[in-house]
Amino acid sequence: MVELGLTVFGIIGSVLLSFAFLPQCYRMLSTKSARDISAYYVLILVAGSFCLTVYGYGIADVIVFILNLYATLANAELLLLKLYYDSSEKTGRSQSHEK
Repeated sequence: MVELGLTVFGIIGSVLLSFAFLPQCYRMLSTKSARDISAYYVLILVAGSFCLTVYGYGIADVIVFILNLYATLANAELLLLKLYYDSSEKTGRSQSHEK
């Protein structure tokens, strides 16, 4: 019974971490800006969730594997948005200085 409780607790935690990127992603898409988030932070999230994905595969735990694979892909999307909006802001600034 204790093991089942811990499994449910672990699943809830994995789901929460998997969807934690959504508010930040929504904000980036809404404001079209990524100034307020660190690329290093997102890179560490991608690396950590990737490690947990490999771990889930290694222990043959489908739930850990799937949730962390999703988190890895979602955080990678967040990183790509960060890089895209940062480069757009730099390009916009450099063009405005040329005028």
